[in-house]
Amino acid sequence: MAEGPTPSRADPAAARPRVELLAELPDITVTRHVCHAGPRDRPFPEQHRQASLAFVLAGSFCYRCRDRTHALVAGSVLLGEVDEAFVCSHEHGVGDVCLSLALSESLLAAAASAHAAPGRLFAAPALAPRPRISALARALAAATDSRDRTRAPEIEALALALTAEVLGELSLQTGSPRSPRPGASASDRERAVAGARFIAERATEPLLLRDVAGHVGLSPFHFLRLFRAVFGVTPHQYLVRTRVERAAARLCESEVPVTELAFEVGFGDLSNFVRTFHRLVGLSPGRWRQRHHIRKIRQV
Repeated sequence: MAEGPTPSRADPAAARPRVELLAELPDITVTRHVCHAGPRDRPFPEQHRQASLAFVLAGSFCYRCRDRTHALVAGSVLLGEVDEAFVCSHEHGVGDVCLSLALSESLLAAAASAHAAPGRLFAAPALAPRPRISALARALAAATDSRDRTRAPEIEALALALTAEVLGELSLQTGSPRSPRPGASASDRERAVAGARFIAERATEPLLLRDVAGHVGLSPFHFLRLFRAVFGVTPHQYLVRTRVERAAARLCESEVPVTELAFEVGFGDLSNFVRTFHRLVGLSPGRWRQRHHIRKIRQV
């Protein structure tokens, strides 16, 4: 296949990353940015079109923003506000891969409010690697790589957890206090219970956090924090546990094949169901069913 002329190293187009859309939800867009620029490529000024977080998965580059240059490596986080100017360069090597989150203004405003971010939305334009943030970013990358639309709730939960983790880390670094977490009020408990009931009633559906939060009249971030304060788990964890509990019951009372059962209770992927079931129950679905039937025979 014939190729076009090789772009000049002085041409900004030669240094622009390839952008791949991985997931597009109502308030969240996840993309992968693969850049092949190196020391020979001339840096050029850019501007953030949306407020976004970018997690460096591989490679390294320099990010100049707010009159400072930050060296970013795998595990680092790049933060950009709407219309903020920046320049990226690759003085130390060729190429990088980033996972980028673009969140809606309403979602980011709720996140900033929940974490008491003063002044700017992001108190700093970059963060050094943090193990928990890196682990969440890798988990999100794996979830979006599957291209499985039924994993939208998991993708949303990971994206929100990542955003909350980054904002929390920023508040610690800048000395700004996190929002106080008083004991749950009667109103909080009522909303949390209403959310839990909503999840239980629709556990077989591909629920998004925004759907449940909207049902109780809260923003996703505020509902996430409230739900966790009341129940000790996130809404997504509660959803997954509800599905697993129902699967365990069905395995005990029916001969439905495991593959069919996985989809019946709301999992869109068999391997994910088996892995999650084993993690929460301690046995594979087949082993769980086998042990149950053995126990029933012994009781006869």
